[in-house]
Amino acid sequence: MTVAIDGSAPDQRAEAAGKRAALLRTRLQQRQAPSGHQAIAQAFRSAGITHVYALPGNPMYATLGACAESGLQVIGCRSQSGALSAALAHNYRCGAFRAVALCSPAPGVTNSITGLSDARGNHWPMVLITALMGNAPDEGPGENGEPGPDTDAHAAGPQANFQDLDGAEIAAASCKAVVRITARDGLAAGVLQAVQLAQSVPCGPVFVEVRAGLLNLRQTDVAPVPLPAAPAQCALPPDPAVVAGVAAAQKPLLVLGEGLRWSRPLTPDKTRRLQAQVDRLQLPVLASPMGRGLLPDRHPRSTFMAKEKGLGNCDHLLLCGADLDWRFGGQFPHSAQARIDRILPDIDVLLALLDAVPEAAPSSVVHRSAWAADLTQNHLSALARLGRQADPGSAAMQMNRLCAALGRWLPEESLSIIDSGLGLAAGHLLWPVQQPFSRMTLGQNGTIGLGIPFALGSAMAQQDQDADRAVVALVGDVGFGLSSSELETARRHGARLVVVVADNGGINGRAFQDNWFPGEGSPDVLRYHQQVDYAAIARGWGARAEVTPTPQALRQALGSALVAEGPTVISVPMAECFPQGQTEEQEDG
Repeated sequence: MTVAIDGSAPDQRAEAAGKRAALLRTRLQQRQAPSGHQAIAQAFRSAGITHVYALPGNPMYATLGACAESGLQVIGCRSQSGALSAALAHNYRCGAFRAVALCSPAPGVTNSITGLSDARGNHWPMVLITALMGNAPDEGPGENGEPGPDTDAHAAGPQANFQDLDGAEIAAASCKAVVRITARDGLAAGVLQAVQLAQSVPCGPVFVEVRAGLLNLRQTDVAPVPLPAAPAQCALPPDPAVVAGVAAAQKPLLVLGEGLRWSRPLTPDKTRRLQAQVDRLQLPVLASPMGRGLLPDRHPRSTFMAKEKGLGNCDHLLLCGADLDWRFGGQFPHSAQARIDRILPDIDVLLALLDAVPEAAPSSVVHRSAWAADLTQNHLSALARLGRQADPGSAAMQMNRLCAALGRWLPEESLSIIDSGLGLAAGHLLWPVQQPFSRMTLGQNGTIGLGIPFALGSAMAQQDQDADRAVVALVGDVGFGLSSSELETARRHGARLVVVVADNGGINGRAFQDNWFPGEGSPDVLRYHQQVDYAAIARGWGARAEVTPTPQALRQALGSALVAEGPTVISVPMAECFPQGQTEEQEDG
């Protein structure tokens, strides 16, 4: 039998074969392409991220696994708030964006809101990534792993699915920006966009929400490795008007803050140049609590205790890295006659401005010299009064004495953290800061409980930089109770840190309770049970710990803790360790 074959049949068969080959190549490429979890990890690496902090949950376990496989260091924390806070401290210590955080949906997001708010208030860079659960569009699996048809995510009610929560809507008020990723061809680009947004001036937190169904799909966009470097900023010459204003001022004042942390690195040479210029110009410096150390506290132009006199009487105010907010005493209005200039928070810009200021005329030198000397004397007098102003046996005076003792007994290059209401009220002012960015406080929100997570992130940053500066956190009994579980994280990751617990028996000491709940039989709301053993709790989390009932025991414990591996907790019973009438000489032994 002869079968006639249409002349076009071979062409059709060739075309069909070509389509099958193309489909096969596409499927092979999809199998080789990274999943959404891997695309996120690769985007992090492209952006220069080195550490990921998280208390994860589904579906983010696989994302953390991909991060670890890609070479990122994953820090598994005991709480979402602790993870985010530790990541923030890690970046602050590095002076660069090196750490991000992941969390599970719904409760993981709400547990992270405080950390996001802290990052926004302090203008610190951060990226927090989570998943959006629910049967949302482009999420259901289709043939060959392709996305299925769109469906109504809320067809059965406002929360028809487990952990079906719009985290982006909740986080938006606490973030600089929100990035929603709903299509797989935008996953890597969306993560890179978030990292870049977090670092743009002013820095801040960016919340990234990825549809859960995208995480297991093969991705079509892959982040470049490494991410192209941002173009160098052109250095503009100093504003002549500002230069002339500083030169003509008779009572100038320079306000420095931690906003300078995110500019170009502050090298020892630049620190020396800054000190030389404030000396040459006889320029008093008023620093924010975390800005102290940019000019060492011992420097004669450091006048952080003279803020009322300085702000009330200056005639030219330079702001660099800080604003005139509550940290500088909102009740002290700056002089109405003062000129105010805001300088870009960049150490090179500040140095260029000061370098450009000519020598003052002889008449101005006399006035400026008197002004600088007056502020220095005011600063020293206020510091001396601070050590005496609290009642001798009060919890405030005990905290002042503890802070002063830590300042005497710890190396001045130590990285210190203050997580105590009483410590931040006054005591921290008696603990000197001699090196730039070596002091962390609770920031704009005053969030108690950050001390141990901040110490964890600081210690991990020290590991990353192969540095050996001591990390010491002073925490109150409230702060310790809120975050002591992260001691186990520190133990697991070999983080060397020291936590000094100021055990004064309650919020602001045992007597503070009587101010709000007077009379016999009042419930103990602000006063804690006397049998609480913070050292025993710390041992339960795997830390070395001891109780120091005397200043001599405290000093010895600090010496041992500074050379120990892992975390150490020193519990200080304040009334017992710092009794009324004891002198500084007796404390030093």
